[in-house]
Amino acid sequence: MDKYNILDCTLRDGGYINKWKFHDEAISDIIERLINAGLDFVEVGYLNNAGAVCDTTQFLTVPQIRQYLPKQRGSCILLAMADVQQYRPEDLTPCTGDSIDGIRVVFYKRQVEEAMVLARAVIENGYRLFMQPMVTIDYTIDEYAALVKRIAELKPYAVSIVDSFGYMIKEDFRRYFKVLDNILLPETMIGFHSHNNMNLAFLTAQDLLEYSTNRRLIIDSSLYGMGRGAGNLNTELITNYYNMVLGQKYDVNQILYLISRYIMPIYQERQWGYSPYLFITGLYHYHPNYACYLLEDYDVTVSEFEKFIHTVPEEMKTKCRKEYVIEMYRKYKGSL
Repeated sequence: MDKYNILDCTLRDGGYINKWKFHDEAISDIIERLINAGLDFVEVGYLNNAGAVCDTTQFLTVPQIRQYLPKQRGSCILLAMADVQQYRPEDLTPCTGDSIDGIRVVFYKRQVEEAMVLARAVIENGYRLFMQPMVTIDYTIDEYAALVKRIAELKPYAVSIVDSFGYMIKEDFRRYFKVLDNILLPETMIGFHSHNNMNLAFLTAQDLLEYSTNRRLIIDSSLYGMGRGAGNLNTELITNYYNMVLGQKYDVNQILYLISRYIMPIYQERQWGYSPYLFITGLYHYHPNYACYLLEDYDVTVSEFEKFIHTVPEEMKTKCRKEYVIEMYRKYKGSL
């Protein structure tokens, strides 16, 4: 494992675009070609109690994933994500060595206790534990330190700083990194998962590849940045940048083939990427779905959206359901 490592999360985070509906042959080919391209980690999808048995990257069980994995995976570590709201710890089966290697436990600030239960189940079943506290910047430094101390007791394989709403700058990353670096065991890796609401993902990733630390790092990305709203850091950009500044490691041609073969057809039907609406959610630190949900049903100008977003209560900035967004917008329109 190198000091700097790239994790592709297309089949998981990209699934927000197509509701995780990838054909079985596409799932297998994407995983195998990402491995062949030299990706250090590949996140193959979600463990989800509402998943299906085929043509999806929402999996009911770990053994179900086995059919999509190549026999030769080299040094690549394969992961699935488990959301504390969508997967029961008691449904996790022991690691057998022929499916995924690790599980990323993802949770909001209000779900720490549930996350600890699921994390312990991951360890007890023999998987490498990756912890993914969403909206990292929602924690004060003291709150984050307290959380990291609890996580450190579990001796996880990696802990990620997560820019869920796409507005963290490199100085923000460094503040939270110092907390992790001071508390975690030296062998624990630190990751960074970004979104591109303010077009900061690639800029911050470049800084990470030049960051002076003895800690091994993981940078998340996805093919063509495929992901909810403004999407993620682009795998093709960060792997090519790595090759340019640190030496040839990744086969970008394999990555471009996957974009052409599988990702562009999805993009032509449902686009993602930077927009001024998502810039506004990042600017004012709101959940990006305030823009995504509203624009699904209403034709709203950028100026109108900026005015509307200020009517959302402070305590609801990071909590977002479509029904609530529509209700708030109708109240806003009714008050004009």
